[in-house]
Amino acid sequence: MHKKRILVFINYFGKKSETFISDEIEFLSSQKDVDVTILHYGKDSTEKKVMGLYFESNFTKRWLKALRKFDLKMFATLRYKNGLNGSLVSLIPFFRKSKFDTIYCHFGTNGKLIAELKQLKVIPKVTKLVVRFHGLDMNFTKYPVGFYDILNSYADEILLGSQFAYKDLRTYRLNKEKLNKLPVGIMRKHISKEISDFQPEQFNIISVGRLIDLKGYLVALDIINEINKRSINFTYTIIGDGPQYDILSEVIERYTLQNKVKIIKSLDHANVLDILQKSQIYLYPGIRDQTGRAETQGLANLEAMANGLVIVASDIGGVPDYVVHNKTGFLCEPGNVNQFVEKLQWIMQNYSSDEIVKVRQNAITEVENNYCQEKLNEKLLNLLID
Repeated sequence: MHKKRILVFINYFGKKSETFISDEIEFLSSQKDVDVTILHYGKDSTEKKVMGLYFESNFTKRWLKALRKFDLKMFATLRYKNGLNGSLVSLIPFFRKSKFDTIYCHFGTNGKLIAELKQLKVIPKVTKLVVRFHGLDMNFTKYPVGFYDILNSYADEILLGSQFAYKDLRTYRLNKEKLNKLPVGIMRKHISKEISDFQPEQFNIISVGRLIDLKGYLVALDIINEINKRSINFTYTIIGDGPQYDILSEVIERYTLQNKVKIIKSLDHANVLDILQKSQIYLYPGIRDQTGRAETQGLANLEAMANGLVIVASDIGGVPDYVVHNKTGFLCEPGNVNQFVEKLQWIMQNYSSDEIVKVRQNAITEVENNYCQEKLNEKLLNLLID
């Protein structure tokens, strides 16, 4: 019996790739019945069967390169935009030389490229196409309704992480029969086995994630500023980097919170876990950004729950799939600073109570049952090889 040849098509491989993608690839590569190749927008690496896509930075050079590689019939078939972009220029020669049983794409945009190549018969029709959406690829301003229509004809499975994502993908007119909820999760070794009901002298509140609008960090600082006016001993740590770093730093200074709040720009995963495990409360005050986007799933939220933190989060996006109010955590109206403040104060006053301990244990159980990455990896493998 020959090994199933699986291509995993991602944006970046290596240090830039998300931890869950690296874990997923490591799992697939360890399976004796599959032969895994990785395709990404970067450099080749023969050691790990990683293939890179090269782009000319100059548009004219890219266009001339395209003309050398394709015949006019190919260009006539392609839409103008896709006919000239660097992705298809590099992808078509690659797939003329390499054949796979299954192509698994992270991000709908990559899945669309593969679907177009199936339409052009560059990739055989029998090749299974599995596409995983994440959130950045569900931006109706950038990718309007109709953008992903081709997936209805050429994708076999479309994976998503939450009920919120399901609704968005249905708005994109994707067939519900192809939609399959398979969230990303937490490795079993990072799920706590027990929790303590010890009442700390100082509460450590934490948020983790890119410093962008939809994470709600400006709202978080409004919340923390109000908490600071009350007789509560606490610190607040933000781990992340992004375009809001400067404005957040300015707000911290304006509120004179320098002794209470710190932003740590970048840390490896092990150090993030270390800080999480020394914290008691996870704050996620997410909002909709100017394009209407909200958190599609929120892996950092799940990681906090897996480590026994009490999560206080906005009732938005995919968050309510796992933060069940008063059961696995606490939900507040997005942007409602007073609601967040009152809930945080109540949690800190009652942290060692049976009620809070139960919520924390329920959160760990939720991750164990529904977001354990090893279990999700097995489901993914079955989807890819069936």
